[in-house]
Amino acid sequence: MIEKNTRYLFITCLLLLFPIPIWGQTAEYVIHVSVDGLRSDAVTILGHTKAPNFYRLRAEGAFTDNARTDVDYLGTLPNHITQLTGRGVKGPRGHNYGDNRFPPLLRTLHSNKGTYVASVFDVVHDHGLSTALFTSKEKFQIIRQSYDGIHGAEDRIGTDNGRNKIDRYHYQEDTEVLVEEYIAAMRSEPFRYSFIHLRDPDSAGHDDYWDVTPGSAYLKAVARVDNLIGKLLDFITSSPELSGKTVLIVTSDHGGTYGSNHTILDGRKNYTIPFYVWGAGIPAGKDLYVLNRNTRRDPGTGRPPYSAPVQPIREGDAANLVLTLLGLEPVPGSTINVAQDLKVTEEHSEKSWVWIVMTLGLVLLL
Repeated sequence: MIEKNTRYLFITCLLLLFPIPIWGQTAEYVIHVSVDGLRSDAVTILGHTKAPNFYRLRAEGAFTDNARTDVDYLGTLPNHITQLTGRGVKGPRGHNYGDNRFPPLLRTLHSNKGTYVASVFDVVHDHGLSTALFTSKEKFQIIRQSYDGIHGAEDRIGTDNGRNKIDRYHYQEDTEVLVEEYIAAMRSEPFRYSFIHLRDPDSAGHDDYWDVTPGSAYLKAVARVDNLIGKLLDFITSSPELSGKTVLIVTSDHGGTYGSNHTILDGRKNYTIPFYVWGAGIPAGKDLYVLNRNTRRDPGTGRPPYSAPVQPIREGDAANLVLTLLGLEPVPGSTINVAQDLKVTEEHSEKSWVWIVMTLGLVLLL
């Protein structure tokens, strides 16, 4: 009996020391890009010739053109906060920040909600990894204010890395200059997680009503962003530090419809957005809904609520996907992809079967 109990104890220790490696670290660096106001169909309308880099993301990565925004809000700040916190806007578990204006100096996400709202920046920073936010809209100041050295939460994970969760915050309205400055900063000392906001399609959309006819100002803005994505791709692949170690996530906060306001909730072109994942370990040309057939459902033209039993892929999946790729736990308090079950690789099930076979072998040997 003692010998049998010893065997069980030994096996239990092995299970604790070597858990099923389904969601191990995939990337050393994650670059998260949000293209403000990007309609999914704009890329298709431009075609491969005028949007070669978006098409490269499609051909070399996993993607869908049928992801969804927040259910209740279609404004820039609310949806970007959802991307960074893994929470919807409304409700007791939402981040509750629905204001889309430049924030008052003393306002934070936490003061607005009445309790601390953790973000992807918290988890990455508190594990001792570097973070950055490069934005082309000044009102993203609300993010900086919320996670600075005064308003960020205490670091209770391992070494105390301080309250300031964003190591580098940079605002530049000109997106071409912004991307150049980002690449220069990355060459100096790469951030393990960085968020980049590109405003061009949204700015053109408000002026040009999201007109997707050939030669429109809106499509020209999407083509400009395509060029910026190309610069990021070229930088990643040419960098010895980043090449083969980086995942690029590209999504949006909302789309837009010709002749209407993009905040109209029942406008299909408003709430339909793309979600691209490209880089280390990401399979080429894969449909994200096919990869996630057991956990996500293509919503067609619908707008499922957060209460739907099977969710669509959402922009809000991004926060915990970033942490999955870096091998970290989900954002505290998050509700979207909190199980970190959005699959962007095909390796996880193979690893789990290897683990099971090894474990059975150990049991038989004992």
